[in-house]
Amino acid sequence: MVLSALSALGIQGKSNDISSPWFVDSGASNHMIGTSEHLNNVRTYNGTQNIQIADGNTLSITAVGDITPSFRHVFVSLGLVSNLISVGQLVDNNCNINFSRAGCVVQD
Repeated sequence: MVLSALSALGIQGKSNDISSPWFVDSGASNHMIGTSEHLNNVRTYNGTQNIQIADGNTLSITAVGDITPSFRHVFVSLGLVSNLISVGQLVDNNCNINFSRAGCVVQD
């Protein structure tokens, strides 16, 4: 179902395989990925935010990039082992997200 959501958003990155797994996360403040190799328009992150992971530790954000023009501002943190799609960021970008037993549907 996540692949359908990625496809619906036009997410392909620089190659056909943009890195997996991707998880839709209602607790993630931003989209996040563990490497910048699949991103476009990568720029150094100069902010002061860190990523707090489930065990309470924090990871540094090293860069920010885009996957598509509508899937932007993806944080890069080399310590991440899973890539996260932020529900909040999708909603802020005028997407509707519906969860059910069958999975997740994202509509832009």
